[in-house]
Amino acid sequence: MFNEAGYGYAIAMKKSYNHILQVAISLGQLYGTAVYFVTSLLDGDNFAASAYYYNAYFIFANGWWILIPTIIVIRSWKKICSACQVQEQKKAKAR
Repeated sequence: MFNEAGYGYAIAMKKSYNHILQVAISLGQLYGTAVYFVTSLLDGDNFAASAYYYNAYFIFANGWWILIPTIIVIRSWKKICSACQVQEQKKAKAR
């Protein structure tokens, strides 16, 4: 149905479903990052030549793949919740 360009278009054009897409894509990214960390931990972290490389590359460089999607999920979740509250208030006024 959608390809990657379709997701980007919907988000850029602020379609009504853009926050749902952002949550879904960000959760997928967080899942992929979790799988990366868990599999490397189960393998024993043999790639770390020193503590510097471990912290600089494994922790810091990959930390962005956790931080940014988490911020996007929180922001989109708040927008979705506020939209639902507005909708509930409209329904309450209509009664």
